[in-house]
Amino acid sequence: MTHPHSSFACLLTACVLALASPAQAAYDFTGLTSLANGALAGQNVVTPVPGFEIRLLKHGVPIYHQVFGAWSLNRPANVDSSTKTLSGALMMSVADSADGGFSLDSHLADFLPEYNVPGYRDITIRQAFSHTSGIAGDEQALVLYQKNITLRQAAAIIKQTPLATTPGSTFSYGGLSMQVAGAAAEVAAGENYVDLFAERLTTPLGMTNTKFVLASDTNPRIAGGIESTASDYSRFMDMLANDGVDRVTGTRILSSAAVNEMFTRQTNDGQPIANSPADNNYYGVGVWVNQLVQAGPPVEALAAGARGFHSWIDQQNDLVFTFATDLSHFANVEVLSSMMHAEILSAVPAADFDFNGAVDAADLAIWQAAYGATPQGDANNDGQSDGADFLEWQRGFTVPAANAAAFSIATSVPEPTAAALLLYACAAITLFAMRR
Repeated sequence: MTHPHSSFACLLTACVLALASPAQAAYDFTGLTSLANGALAGQNVVTPVPGFEIRLLKHGVPIYHQVFGAWSLNRPANVDSSTKTLSGALMMSVADSADGGFSLDSHLADFLPEYNVPGYRDITIRQAFSHTSGIAGDEQALVLYQKNITLRQAAAIIKQTPLATTPGSTFSYGGLSMQVAGAAAEVAAGENYVDLFAERLTTPLGMTNTKFVLASDTNPRIAGGIESTASDYSRFMDMLANDGVDRVTGTRILSSAAVNEMFTRQTNDGQPIANSPADNNYYGVGVWVNQLVQAGPPVEALAAGARGFHSWIDQQNDLVFTFATDLSHFANVEVLSSMMHAEILSAVPAADFDFNGAVDAADLAIWQAAYGATPQGDANNDGQSDGADFLEWQRGFTVPAANAAAFSIATSVPEPTAAALLLYACAAITLFAMRR
């Protein structure tokens, strides 16, 4: 079938070729690098960060990867509570497969009969992985460090303590409820947690340097026991950013619905906060949502660890950022990360489809080729290449001063139709070429 706008396509391609500009320099990350070097010296942080690594992906493509200070490329780091996001993804994988009837709205007692007692029988997997279970938010409980017990035994020990609050009523950040949910997932799937973790996440994602190091293979610390690298963790987060599909292999790891559930706030403003390292309760399934607003727009998803390791997803711009270290603490680098986000947005135009650091005629050609068919021209990350993405290109395009008036005339039509967008684009390019 002929594309409905094919009559415009040939003309547009010819126009783009007429305006073809010399290759531009890569992204200018001078500001990002300056912020990173400043952190080594104590700038924009409370105390200097002695060493760390930054890895940045756009559309799954690495566009920045550097180490600073006392660190080395892809050095394994204790990710601490960034483990919660990995474990949240594993919960969603088990829910996707519905092993043993497992879902977010299953009750712990459905898989752990010892939890079929007043209070505890009301706790759901959803509540356990969003810190609203009523189980005390305690990251330092000794049961989380015991090596010679199983997850099931750990869950039984945790139940011996009375609930702190009514299930669903209060946000209390901590790892005990996730430890119990991990035991429930083991029972539902009929496999040890570490085996499930390898089979469903690290092996298909090629995360060869990611593993549980606390407390043991029989009692892994579900909410804080992972060691990983910048490259491994970035690939995992990019899978989430790409709607559950690994961009390297094209393998679907999680369903679209599962990723959406992870990134959906599971809490509400009416729930009091008993304990929160972020001073808010914007939390999904194992992941913080709508965070880092100090210096720029919020990021949709944030995995953050106690000693500074963190990774965020900017869904609108399809960016994944990982800050790898275990030599600091997250509160020390939180504002810095928001500042880095703002700096990245200023350096990475949304409509730079060929990643050359400029929004130019070549990007318009990519958008035109992708229009209505593929997401390669998707500037606003809504999953399609359409007129809204052309408008994003228009906003980002740097117009030579001599051609500014012509560009304005050719493109300043409100709410254009799809066909008109193509005509405006071609008209603008033709005017540029005629004036050269």
